[in-house]
Amino acid sequence: MKIKIFTVAEVVVELEKAWLQHLRDFDIAHPGCCHFEVMIDGPPDRSMAEMIEMLRIDPSLTFTQILERKS
Repeated sequence: MKIKIFTVAEVVVELEKAWLQHLRDFDIAHPGCCHFEVMIDGPPDRSMAEMIEMLRIDPSLTFTQILERKS
């Protein structure tokens, strides 16, 4: 049996990558038991390079999609 847990995490920008790594570490520690979908609503002035760098965690995410916010 599985359940869904909905989490909204509000963290300072400096900790966003650490939070993603924490989530990925949990996923790796429990292979095949979890499925995560994460959406990040970051600062609107963030560059594409900054978004890609934030997503560089180890091991890397299996799928990443970057959506542009409409003004």
